[in-house]
Amino acid sequence: MQGFSNRAEKERSQYNEGLQREGYDRFFNHCRYFYIRKRTQLIKEKIKFAHNKKVLEIGSVTWKGWLESNSILPASLNCINISEIELQHGIDSAFKSRANPQFLLMDAHKLQFEDESFDFVFGAAILHHLNMVTVLNEIHRVLKPNGKILFVEPLDMNPVGKIVRSLTKKARTVDEQPLRVCDIVEIKKRFETQFFYEEFLSVPFGVLSGMFFKDGSNSLMRFAFTADQFLDRNFEWIRDLFRHVLIDGVRK
Repeated sequence: MQGFSNRAEKERSQYNEGLQREGYDRFFNHCRYFYIRKRTQLIKEKIKFAHNKKVLEIGSVTWKGWLESNSILPASLNCINISEIELQHGIDSAFKSRANPQFLLMDAHKLQFEDESFDFVFGAAILHHLNMVTVLNEIHRVLKPNGKILFVEPLDMNPVGKIVRSLTKKARTVDEQPLRVCDIVEIKKRFETQFFYEEFLSVPFGVLSGMFFKDGSNSLMRFAFTADQFLDRNFEWIRDLFRHVLIDGVRK
Protein backbone atom coordinates (compact mmCIF):
# COMPACT_ATOMS: atom_id res chain seq x y z
CA MET A 1 0.00 0.00 0.00
CA GLN A 2 1.36 3.38 -0.98
CA GLY A 3 2.97 5.31 1.86
CA PHE A 4 3.64 2.27 4.06
CA SER A 5 7.16 1.02 4.79
CA ASN A 6 8.13 -2.48 3.62
CA ARG A 7 8.12 -3.70 7.22
CA ALA A 8 4.69 -2.23 7.86
CA GLU A 9 3.37 -3.77 4.66
CA LYS A 10 4.54 -7.22 5.74
CA GLU A 11 2.98 -6.75 9.19
CA ARG A 12 -0.27 -5.64 7.59
CA SER A 13 -0.38 -8.69 5.32
CA GLN A 14 0.34 -11.19 8.10
CA TYR A 15 -2.17 -9.68 10.52
CA ASN A 16 -4.84 -9.58 7.84
CA GLU A 17 -4.19 -13.28 7.15
CA GLY A 18 -4.34 -14.09 10.87
CA LEU A 19 -1.86 -15.53 13.36
CA GLN A 20 -2.04 -18.90 15.12
CA ARG A 21 -1.85 -17.87 18.79
CA GLU A 22 -3.59 -20.75 20.57
CA GLY A 23 -0.53 -22.91 21.27
CA TYR A 24 1.61 -19.95 22.29
CA ASP A 25 -1.01 -18.58 24.67
CA ARG A 26 -1.56 -22.01 26.19
CA PHE A 27 2.10 -22.15 27.27
CA PHE A 28 1.84 -18.87 29.18
CA ASN A 29 -1.68 -18.87 30.64
CA HIS A 30 -0.56 -19.79 34.15
CA CYS A 31 2.50 -17.49 34.12
CA ARG A 32 0.26 -14.44 33.94
CA TYR A 33 -2.28 -15.24 36.64
CA PHE A 34 -0.95 -13.10 39.52
CA TYR A 35 0.77 -10.60 37.25
CA ILE A 36 -2.42 -9.67 35.42
CA ARG A 37 -3.89 -8.39 38.69
CA LYS A 38 -0.79 -6.35 39.47
CA ARG A 39 -0.60 -4.96 35.93
CA THR A 40 -4.29 -4.05 35.95
CA GLN A 41 -3.81 -2.03 39.12
CA LEU A 42 -0.73 -0.25 37.76
CA ILE A 43 -2.52 0.64 34.54
CA LYS A 44 -5.51 1.91 36.49
CA GLU A 45 -3.21 4.31 38.34
CA LYS A 46 -1.19 5.44 35.32
CA ILE A 47 -4.08 5.82 32.91
CA LYS A 48 -5.76 8.51 35.04
CA PHE A 49 -3.46 10.99 33.34
CA ALA A 50 -5.34 10.47 30.07
CA HIS A 51 -8.64 11.83 31.39
CA ASN A 52 -9.71 14.86 29.34
CA LYS A 53 -6.42 14.72 27.40
CA LYS A 54 -5.58 14.28 23.72
CA VAL A 55 -4.70 10.60 23.40
CA LEU A 56 -3.21 8.32 20.74
CA GLU A 57 -3.20 4.54 20.81
CA ILE A 58 -0.64 2.76 18.64
CA GLY A 59 -3.03 -0.10 17.96
CA SER A 60 -6.80 -0.20 17.97
CA VAL A 61 -8.20 -2.38 20.76
CA THR A 62 -6.31 -1.68 24.00
CA TRP A 63 -8.28 1.52 24.69
CA LYS A 64 -11.31 -0.61 25.62
CA GLY A 65 -9.63 -2.25 28.59
CA TRP A 66 -7.36 0.59 29.64
CA LEU A 67 -9.55 3.68 29.16
CA GLU A 68 -13.18 2.62 28.91
CA SER A 69 -12.98 0.00 31.66
CA ASN A 70 -11.46 2.57 34.01
CA SER A 71 -14.03 5.27 33.16
CA ILE A 72 -11.36 7.48 31.56
CA LEU A 73 -12.79 9.87 28.98
CA PRO A 74 -10.11 11.57 26.89
CA ALA A 75 -10.78 14.87 25.16
CA SER A 76 -9.96 13.03 21.94
CA LEU A 77 -8.84 9.49 21.15
CA ASN A 78 -7.17 8.42 17.92
CA CYS A 79 -6.41 4.73 17.35
CA ILE A 80 -4.16 3.65 14.49
CA ASN A 81 -3.40 0.24 13.02
CA ILE A 82 -1.59 -1.07 9.96
CA SER A 83 -4.09 -3.93 9.52
CA GLU A 84 -7.59 -3.42 8.21
CA ILE A 85 -8.71 -6.55 10.08
CA GLU A 86 -7.30 -5.39 13.42
CA LEU A 87 -8.69 -1.90 12.85
CA GLN A 88 -12.15 -3.38 12.25
CA HIS A 89 -11.92 -5.21 15.59
CA GLY A 90 -11.50 -1.81 17.22
CA ILE A 91 -14.38 -0.29 15.28
CA ASP A 92 -16.65 -3.19 16.22
CA SER A 93 -15.76 -2.85 19.91
CA ALA A 94 -16.50 0.88 19.89
CA PHE A 95 -20.26 0.50 19.43
CA LYS A 96 -21.87 2.80 22.02
CA SER A 97 -18.47 3.72 23.45
CA ARG A 98 -18.36 6.89 25.53
CA ALA A 99 -14.71 7.45 24.52
CA ASN A 100 -15.76 7.93 20.87
CA PRO A 101 -12.43 6.77 19.36
CA GLN A 102 -11.45 7.70 15.82
CA PHE A 103 -9.87 4.81 13.88
CA LEU A 104 -7.22 5.40 11.23
CA LEU A 105 -5.29 3.06 8.94
CA MET A 106 -1.74 4.32 9.48
CA ASP A 107 1.90 3.28 9.62
CA ALA A 108 3.33 4.09 13.07
CA HIS A 109 6.71 4.69 11.43
CA LYS A 110 5.15 7.73 9.71
CA LEU A 111 2.56 9.22 12.03
CA GLN A 112 0.31 11.59 10.12
CA PHE A 113 -0.06 14.09 12.96
CA GLU A 114 1.46 17.47 13.66
CA ASP A 115 4.30 17.90 16.14
CA GLU A 116 3.17 18.00 19.80
CA SER A 117 -0.38 16.86 18.99
CA PHE A 118 -0.94 14.52 21.97
CA ASP A 119 -0.71 14.50 25.74
CA PHE A 120 -0.60 10.71 26.01
CA VAL A 121 0.46 7.81 23.73
CA PHE A 122 -0.05 4.17 24.69
CA GLY A 123 -0.28 0.61 23.39
CA ALA A 124 0.04 -3.06 24.27
CA ALA A 125 2.43 -5.50 22.59
CA ILE A 126 2.93 -3.17 19.64
CA LEU A 127 6.37 -1.52 19.78
CA HIS A 128 8.19 -4.81 19.26
CA HIS A 129 6.54 -5.09 15.84
CA LEU A 130 8.17 -1.84 14.74
CA ASN A 131 11.56 -0.34 14.06
CA MET A 132 12.26 0.87 17.56
CA VAL A 133 14.31 3.99 16.82
CA THR A 134 11.92 5.17 14.11
CA VAL A 135 8.73 4.70 16.12
CA LEU A 136 10.22 6.20 19.30
CA ASN A 137 11.25 9.28 17.34
CA GLU A 138 7.74 9.58 15.95
CA ILE A 139 6.09 9.14 19.35
CA HIS A 140 8.45 11.72 20.84
CA ARG A 141 7.66 14.12 17.99
CA VAL A 142 3.87 13.98 18.35
CA LEU A 143 3.91 14.19 22.16
CA LYS A 144 3.57 17.55 23.85
CA PRO A 145 6.28 18.63 26.34
CA ASN A 146 5.82 16.53 29.49
CA GLY A 147 3.49 14.24 27.56
CA LYS A 148 3.38 10.65 28.75
CA ILE A 149 3.65 7.13 27.34
CA LEU A 150 2.43 3.78 28.66
CA PHE A 151 3.30 0.51 26.90
CA VAL A 152 3.36 -3.18 27.75
CA GLU A 153 5.92 -5.15 25.75
CA PRO A 154 7.56 -8.61 25.72
CA LEU A 155 11.26 -8.90 26.49
CA ASP A 156 13.72 -10.98 24.51
CA MET A 157 16.03 -12.64 27.04
CA ASN A 158 13.85 -14.99 29.10
CA PRO A 159 15.25 -18.49 28.38
CA VAL A 160 11.94 -20.36 28.46
CA GLY A 161 10.29 -17.58 26.47
CA LYS A 162 12.92 -18.01 23.76
CA ILE A 163 12.24 -21.75 23.56
CA VAL A 164 8.48 -21.27 23.33
CA ARG A 165 8.88 -18.62 20.61
CA SER A 166 11.07 -21.00 18.60
CA LEU A 167 8.36 -23.67 18.82
CA THR A 168 5.44 -21.40 17.90
CA LYS A 169 6.68 -19.40 14.93
CA LYS A 170 3.21 -19.09 13.40
CA ALA A 171 2.04 -17.16 16.46
CA ARG A 172 3.96 -14.06 15.42
CA THR A 173 4.94 -11.99 12.42
CA VAL A 174 8.31 -12.43 10.73
CA ASP A 175 9.81 -9.10 11.78
CA GLU A 176 8.60 -8.80 15.36
CA GLN A 177 11.40 -8.58 17.90
CA PRO A 178 10.81 -8.63 21.67
CA LEU A 179 12.61 -5.76 23.37
CA ARG A 180 16.34 -6.08 23.99
CA VAL A 181 18.63 -4.11 26.25
CA CYS A 182 19.48 -1.78 23.35
CA ASP A 183 15.76 -0.97 22.95
CA ILE A 184 15.43 -0.11 26.63
CA VAL A 185 18.41 2.23 26.19
CA GLU A 186 16.68 3.96 23.26
CA ILE A 187 13.52 4.45 25.33
CA LYS A 188 15.54 5.99 28.17
CA LYS A 189 17.18 8.44 25.76
CA ARG A 190 13.81 10.02 24.95
CA PHE A 191 11.73 9.53 28.10
CA GLU A 192 12.07 9.72 31.86
CA THR A 193 10.97 6.20 32.63
CA GLN A 194 9.77 3.68 35.17
CA PHE A 195 9.91 0.01 34.21
CA PHE A 196 7.73 -2.61 35.90
CA TYR A 197 9.04 -6.09 35.12
CA GLU A 198 6.90 -9.24 34.94
CA GLU A 199 7.52 -13.01 34.92
CA PHE A 200 10.90 -14.61 35.54
CA LEU A 201 10.54 -17.80 37.62
CA SER A 202 6.84 -17.54 36.82
CA VAL A 203 7.63 -18.67 33.27
CA PRO A 204 9.12 -22.14 33.88
CA PHE A 205 6.88 -22.63 36.92
CA GLY A 206 3.90 -21.64 34.79
CA VAL A 207 4.69 -24.32 32.22
CA LEU A 208 4.87 -26.90 35.03
CA SER A 209 1.69 -25.55 36.60
CA GLY A 210 -0.14 -26.05 33.33
CA MET A 211 0.69 -29.75 33.47
CA PHE A 212 -0.71 -30.33 36.97
CA PHE A 213 -3.26 -27.60 37.76
CA LYS A 214 -6.46 -26.41 36.12
CA ASP A 215 -5.54 -22.70 36.37
CA GLY A 216 -2.86 -20.39 37.72
CA SER A 217 -4.45 -19.74 41.12
CA ASN A 218 -2.31 -22.30 42.93
CA SER A 219 0.48 -22.39 45.51
CA LEU A 220 3.18 -23.08 42.92
CA MET A 221 2.38 -19.93 40.97
CA ARG A 222 1.98 -17.88 44.14
CA PHE A 223 5.46 -18.95 45.21
CA ALA A 224 6.90 -18.08 41.77
CA PHE A 225 5.22 -14.67 41.81
CA THR A 226 6.52 -13.90 45.31
CA ALA A 227 10.03 -15.03 44.35
CA ASP A 228 9.92 -12.83 41.24
CA GLN A 229 9.02 -9.80 43.34
CA PHE A 230 11.95 -10.49 45.68
CA LEU A 231 14.40 -10.87 42.77
CA ASP A 232 13.11 -7.72 41.08
CA ARG A 233 13.60 -5.67 44.27
CA ASN A 234 17.02 -7.00 45.19
CA PHE A 235 18.82 -7.97 41.98
CA GLU A 236 18.40 -5.27 39.34
CA TRP A 237 20.72 -7.06 36.89
CA ILE A 238 18.29 -9.97 36.58
CA ARG A 239 15.44 -7.82 35.23
CA ASP A 240 16.59 -8.32 31.63
CA LEU A 241 15.65 -12.00 32.02
CA PHE A 242 12.01 -11.25 32.84
CA ARG A 243 9.43 -11.85 30.09
CA HIS A 244 7.37 -8.64 30.03
CA VAL A 245 7.73 -5.02 31.00
CA LEU A 246 5.27 -2.18 31.61
CA ILE A 247 6.87 1.08 30.44
CA ASP A 248 5.73 4.35 32.01
CA GLY A 249 7.45 7.43 30.64
CA VAL A 250 7.46 11.23 30.37
CA ARG A 251 8.79 13.01 27.28
CA LYS A 252 12.17 14.65 27.82
